[in-house]
Amino acid sequence: MSESIFEIHDWTLRVDDNTLSRPEREVYLEPRLVNLLRFLACNAGTVFGRDALINEVWEGAEVTDQVVTQSIFELRKILKDGRTDAADYIVTVPKRGYKLVAPVRVQQVVGLVMADELPAASQTDGEPDSVDKVADETVQNVTPFPAGPLTRAISTHGKDGRSRWKMASFDIFVALVLVAIVSMLSYQHAAPQVHTMLDPDLLVFRFHAGLDGNNQDVRLADGITRTLMGEVAAATPLRVQYGATRLIGGIRPGKELSVRVSRQPRGAYLDLEYRNLNTNRVLFSHQYLFSRDNVHEVLQASSRDLLQVLEQPQAQPGMGWPTDAGSLIAMMEARYYTNSRDPVALKQGVDLLDKSLASQPDQPLLLAERYLAGEVLATLTSEPESDPLQEIGDHLAHVVQVQSGTLPARVWEALSLRAILNGQQQQAGELLAQAAGRGRSVLYYILQGKLAELDGRPEAAGDAYSHAFLMEATEQTYLLCQQLGFYSNMETLTPALFNTLGQSKVKLF
Repeated sequence: MSESIFEIHDWTLRVDDNTLSRPEREVYLEPRLVNLLRFLACNAGTVFGRDALINEVWEGAEVTDQVVTQSIFELRKILKDGRTDAADYIVTVPKRGYKLVAPVRVQQVVGLVMADELPAASQTDGEPDSVDKVADETVQNVTPFPAGPLTRAISTHGKDGRSRWKMASFDIFVALVLVAIVSMLSYQHAAPQVHTMLDPDLLVFRFHAGLDGNNQDVRLADGITRTLMGEVAAATPLRVQYGATRLIGGIRPGKELSVRVSRQPRGAYLDLEYRNLNTNRVLFSHQYLFSRDNVHEVLQASSRDLLQVLEQPQAQPGMGWPTDAGSLIAMMEARYYTNSRDPVALKQGVDLLDKSLASQPDQPLLLAERYLAGEVLATLTSEPESDPLQEIGDHLAHVVQVQSGTLPARVWEALSLRAILNGQQQQAGELLAQAAGRGRSVLYYILQGKLAELDGRPEAAGDAYSHAFLMEATEQTYLLCQQLGFYSNMETLTPALFNTLGQSKVKLF
């Protein structure tokens, strides 16, 4: 193929190759820049305004002045090639236009852009025509090249039939591409965008304190809420969650039990409302009058009614509860305090459990609650396990050995933690399996994570800690996952949870 070659100062422009080169440097140019630079080279020293360049280089195509300005800017940048000491190639003549001031020498001008469409140029032995004459002939035969695909699509047709056919084909191609893009975007917009899904097997317990948080009735109601949560976990296949916080987006609970405390002239009432969030229907609603004198009866009745609605009428709630009314009330109130990370509140819970043990020193559930509350307090205050606390754990283990009957999951969880702290890893796993048969709690998943770490299974540990936090997304849950028994590197085990909480993106503690 014939070439059109120009030497522009230290650069060599090869039109047919769309290249601009100098020693040890070669740059590929867009065709629009090649056309523009070639035209300026053919008319070196002549000033051209934007309109003239549009008419001569783009042959009247519908392009804006900005296209010309941008093309000149790009050519200047390429010709300078980052050299601060390089001579000017294209200068701006104020209020007139642009001109190429660099020296130009034509090495060979035979074909133009569409060289295969023109007759081959003949060479003679005579003197070559002047540069100006050759340039005039070149410009007259140039096939215009638009600034880009869109301008090409609306440009005027070339003069010969074949050029018009090619540009028409290109226009059709651009139109098809645009149709494809619009169709794809329309499909993406039509596709459903799901931000939240409801899990029908996840039941959230939400406690709404309508009274002062220091009111004893509220503390009792919170303890009842957690007790109901344990009974449902033990008797049904549902997964449970304590609704201390509302998770935004993702998988959310499909069922909800709202627990409210209301004060009326006759006394305090415990209101239960069970709702299917998928259908937004209330399936159960009941109001219980409660006081310190009938807490045991209210707890039994509310548990039985709820399990009946959950299609578990054969379940027998209340296994392992303290039989003494005062001890049961103290345990309910203590649960309000022991689920806090505040050391003062935790100590209040410990004191309540100590008082309850005074009347029932061998009650397994009270011993388990007291042992666990002491370990949580020691963990969150970074204090070593005290001798009295170890004695409580030993006494619990002895009581379980001599007693028969079904024990609550809390008892097995306490014994499993004791075994972990004593280095009895295998026994801890067996005890935790006993707890799983009576329902899985937040503590169950924390202990499961600790055992997985001891077994060298970090993935399983991270999953267990995530389950614990999903069940109750509180500060205490995160800190116990991190510190109970031994320190766990949450950044390695659960990076997502650590990035959300550990680095205070959401400052919980």
